[in-house]
Amino acid sequence: MLSKQQCRNLTVDPDTNICDLSSKLMLDLREYLDNGPETSNWRAFVSATARLYRKYTFSYQDIERIASRVHRDSPSKALINELGALNMTAEELARVLDQLKLEKILMYIKKYDQIKITSQPAETLELTEGDLLRLEVEGVGFPYPRYQWFRLNPSTSKYQEVHGQNLKVLKIDKCRFDDSGTYCCRLHNGKGDTQVHFSGESVVVVKSRPLKKPGYEEDTSACTTGTNHHEVPYNYSTALDRTPFYRQKDVMPEKAVLPYILEHPKSQQIMKGSTLIMNCQALGKPPLIYQWYKNGQFFTTTDESFIKIPALSSQIGAYFCLVKNAFGEVRSKEAIVTVSENVPEPVVQAEIEIISNPKSCTVEYGGSCIFSCEARCRGLQLCYEWYKDGRKLQGHCSSEMRLDRLQDMEQQGNYMCMVSVPELNLSRHSKIACLTIKMDPLKRPEFNPTDKVALLIGNYDYKNETELKAPETDVSTLAQLFRHLDFKVVTLLNLTKTEMLSAVDYFSELLGKGVYAVFYFCGHGFEEDGKCYFVPPDAKAGYTIEDCVSAENVLSRMQKPDPDLIVLILDICRIRNRVESSHAADMINIQQRGNTVFCYATSLGMFAYEDAVNGILVKYLQKFIVQDKSVIEIFSQVQEAIGKEPKHYKLQIPEIRSNLLQPKRSLADKISTKGATKLYQQRTLRWLECHQKPEKKLIHIQDLQMDLEMEFQSDFSNVLHVITTVKNPGITLQAVAYICKIPSAVSLKDMNPKVTSNNPTRTKSTLQEIQKVTEDLVIDVGIRYALAPEDQAVSPQYKLHIVQVNLGLPLVAVLKLWKPIENEAMEHEDFSDKNGYS
Repeated sequence: MLSKQQCRNLTVDPDTNICDLSSKLMLDLREYLDNGPETSNWRAFVSATARLYRKYTFSYQDIERIASRVHRDSPSKALINELGALNMTAEELARVLDQLKLEKILMYIKKYDQIKITSQPAETLELTEGDLLRLEVEGVGFPYPRYQWFRLNPSTSKYQEVHGQNLKVLKIDKCRFDDSGTYCCRLHNGKGDTQVHFSGESVVVVKSRPLKKPGYEEDTSACTTGTNHHEVPYNYSTALDRTPFYRQKDVMPEKAVLPYILEHPKSQQIMKGSTLIMNCQALGKPPLIYQWYKNGQFFTTTDESFIKIPALSSQIGAYFCLVKNAFGEVRSKEAIVTVSENVPEPVVQAEIEIISNPKSCTVEYGGSCIFSCEARCRGLQLCYEWYKDGRKLQGHCSSEMRLDRLQDMEQQGNYMCMVSVPELNLSRHSKIACLTIKMDPLKRPEFNPTDKVALLIGNYDYKNETELKAPETDVSTLAQLFRHLDFKVVTLLNLTKTEMLSAVDYFSELLGKGVYAVFYFCGHGFEEDGKCYFVPPDAKAGYTIEDCVSAENVLSRMQKPDPDLIVLILDICRIRNRVESSHAADMINIQQRGNTVFCYATSLGMFAYEDAVNGILVKYLQKFIVQDKSVIEIFSQVQEAIGKEPKHYKLQIPEIRSNLLQPKRSLADKISTKGATKLYQQRTLRWLECHQKPEKKLIHIQDLQMDLEMEFQSDFSNVLHVITTVKNPGITLQAVAYICKIPSAVSLKDMNPKVTSNNPTRTKSTLQEIQKVTEDLVIDVGIRYALAPEDQAVSPQYKLHIVQVNLGLPLVAVLKLWKPIENEAMEHEDFSDKNGYS
């Protein structure tokens, strides 16, 4: 449990309102609280908060009101918003997260705290075989300490991990004589040397139950087995070396007057020319003397527990050791040593044991399953590989494989795990487990995309073609509808060919397995040799296919990341171009995946039209697109609706093409980030990157004692509205501020600023074509004002004061869409494989 002071040791101001914390932290917190186990979900969060702070106690009705949002929204999102409204701080959030041990979330705001060991294990412990061996160490710090127990290996005089003992309590239910030895625990919360600490050592002696240890004096005082009641004649406060473990001096409780052998020498067969190591590990009051005998004859004396000698034929024989101290001596068992003249055939004694095999399962359509394989091989590091129907599955290399969102019947099949020890060239496969996906034939399948994104492009300001009215309105209309459907929407107006292709490339970075993608283009276009082309606004007079962007090129780029659904809505004419191309269009190899729907505004050889507000397609599409029906049904409804209006179907007839293998998919399908939360957050951050507006600016003009305020809004991803307000006119009269000069790369929608308010004076200017900005966007703001004349009969004289303001790279300017593409046919990776963005 962290102290109050530790909960204030944060990377942010401890008094910060939780709603002002980073969006990534909030997304992760909401994901965990919505989907976590009962011990740490949003209800547990409510209980922990109420225990710590009575002011955040919710009534039963409040909790159920929050819970009622689970089917249409995130209950934890509602909870966090309510706590933020009650002014819950980052410090208070840290205490609650600490209560629930949500370390991963707490690490967003909590600084590192070095480990402090607050409780050491018992220095000595004397037990009898069959007793409970229990050693405990306690430490505090952040990240929370990880524990690993070690035991001294007498043969190597080094410490080795005690496998499976990685909690603060080492527990062996029924200890054995072989469990005797020296133990210690490593605590760490990082990889650096200063982040690793070791407990004091604990000497454990386990006596054989049927036999009394020779040389021990009976303690007539009351004692309990397993209680540390002996005094230890050594200082255990000496720090343990963290790098190679040093050899611990042999220690023994004072009442053990004679030496006591923990480990007897072992018989062994070794190869001639190698080194023979004989070991006899003992405890007792020092100093201990080790006398070695071979074939009954004295061999050597040493103060170490082992001897090292060359393995020669003359060393064959029976060895034993006499361990002595001031109180007497004890003899070890005999060990037989043989020496082999020839190099023996390598014998692999290790064997992989499959403890638990994966189990066959049947899951509901859209559900999840977990296959698990547990194995062991004498404590060696194991490698896991998973196979489906005999083919290796990439990215699955742990003992557990989780499959989420099972919406593809191709995922049914036979799964198996291959366990291996590469250094020993050992491998073994598990039993086969069968996965079956159950789907109710009478029930519409429920699809849950991991994300939904839409790219909407409208070109209308043509230099060598008729200027259009509908694209701006159509893009704005569809953007609102797609946002209602939980799409991440990118809206762009008047893009050149290079900018369109760059925009599609950026858009493709947001795609990946499980994602729904919508591409909409509205503007001039044509069809030639079965391919549709989009005309950029700066196309030359007499443009050909070389000057335009083909729909097939767009589709090819969008297919590379393999999204679950691609919808292309082409709101263009499908007549032949007026100018023949000099050569045929290049063939684009599109890998068909059965995931694509085309909706054409009109049929081959027909024009697409617009009325006073919208294009005809969008006029009807907006009526149906938000329905919870399949995308095919939506477009069919548009066809039927237009078919009932002779004045429209005589002009244009929409056409639908689809190769969907799962035709029930709907644009209204609910997003589920289960199993893909990290990628969802990465896409969200990447999307937010190109929608960042400049922060509000407050400008003080000292000479005029005037204060200006500049605010920024955006309806489209490359259009920025600048609202300039004279907050304090100072010594001036009739002051008005507006944009008077801009870089040549961008343009003003209206040359004259629009005055939206006179008290205070406020103007609105709209900057277009933000995507063309190549460096920081610097604008001049002009303040037109007058000073009060000394003679009231004289009319005031107006003056102009100019202030230069740097807006940085707002909105899509950060993407640099203006950069020429080196290779238009370049490959595009799935966003899920990219690690450069975090």
